[in-house]
Amino acid sequence: MTWTRAAEIINLLRKQLGLGEEFFAVEKVWQKEVGMDGIEITGYKNGVIFTKTQSSVACCELALRKKEIIKKINQYIGGSKIKDIKIKAG
Repeated sequence: MTWTRAAEIINLLRKQLGLGEEFFAVEKVWQKEVGMDGIEITGYKNGVIFTKTQSSVACCELALRKKEIIKKINQYIGGSKIKDIKIKAG
């Protein structure tokens, strides 16, 4: 029987979930600049931020500010890495 190191398992899970170092930079900027109550980041992959909210008001506000938010985050992390924000309500 061979053992798999915990670090290898964690790295594999982080990669599959899109939770690389870039995600943590995005999340930090999100909290600082956006910080909207009731919206949480549920994932990040290939330049798309996935969010979830229970609030229809927060959903509408995010939809209205989407371009502005993408621009702010890209300014902080450099380049045009963020392409879209997907919002899941409910």
